[in-house]
Amino acid sequence: MSELSIGVAGLGHGRTLLGANQPENSALPVRVTALCDTRQDKLEALGREFGIDALTSDFDELVARSDLDIIGIYTPGPLHAPQILTALDAGKHVMVTKSMVYTMEEIEQVVEAVDRSGKVLLVTQSLRGRYDFIEAKRACDAGEIGELFMAESHYVHDLRPVYDYSPWRVEMPQDLILGGACHPIDLLRWFMGDIDEVHCYGLRSGVAPDYPQEDNFVINVKFASGKIGRIANFLGIVHPHEIPMNSLAVYGTRGTILNGAKSLDPTGDLPSRKVTVEFSSERGHASEMIVMLRHMADCVLNGAKPWVGVREGARVVATGLACWGSLRSGMPEKVRNDF
Repeated sequence: MSELSIGVAGLGHGRTLLGANQPENSALPVRVTALCDTRQDKLEALGREFGIDALTSDFDELVARSDLDIIGIYTPGPLHAPQILTALDAGKHVMVTKSMVYTMEEIEQVVEAVDRSGKVLLVTQSLRGRYDFIEAKRACDAGEIGELFMAESHYVHDLRPVYDYSPWRVEMPQDLILGGACHPIDLLRWFMGDIDEVHCYGLRSGVAPDYPQEDNFVINVKFASGKIGRIANFLGIVHPHEIPMNSLAVYGTRGTILNGAKSLDPTGDLPSRKVTVEFSSERGHASEMIVMLRHMADCVLNGAKPWVGVREGARVVATGLACWGSLRSGMPEKVRNDF
């Protein structure tokens, strides 16, 4: 099998996977060949634009297609668990957007189903596909900034425009820790390992008047290694000028990396210098999804280990659930990692 076929359910964020069908990505061994969405106008418009005839509003019908190797699940978050289970039971590999699932019971069901099926499940935590973060991870793994002892990550995003084109986030509503803070949680886990304990504060700002729950969070983190970290998840705000939506700072004994800039300690025999990592020409969610599709193909065709497989995804969700526990109790909360 030299080329994989993917059917995509949910054509909001899921439409970014259609970049696989662009001429400039012709070397990618994955093609989107079927689409599923409950909005008939969007379904038909994207089908025409990309020359895809296999269109349906029924997820079960999508999964039943024998010509699909992978199901991409980009539907509203509360639908993820049953759809993952349906796809795995049909013998499909799964790409799913964050949050993988939303409850501890769903975590256990999906972990068991992936193990039973032997199929690949990849949670497409999109920041894993950003080139400045990839380069930062390479530099840290190479010891270029010494031993890591602290990290922080911010997700700062005025979600009001997002609510306008995906109203389910207000109506259901979307959980903005599991569906928002999952970005910085995953980044910190990638660089620093398992999270042992969290302490979370949160509030509803009212900036987005229709969103009914807390939408701004500060989370302190203690890693299993004893190192520490911090997360700012500010989603009910007026976006501040020139503040990036996603940021990452990693602190080591010989230097610090902030997004694409590496600063080395000028003392002793180390030169004082700052190195800026240049962005690739591939940018944004669409390019991050191309990176994810390339990785998914490597997992399915060559047996590569998923960057965020079912157990990594489970630990991200478990961290988010612990944040909610801490927010409600006012106390630090332990994170379950034994998946």
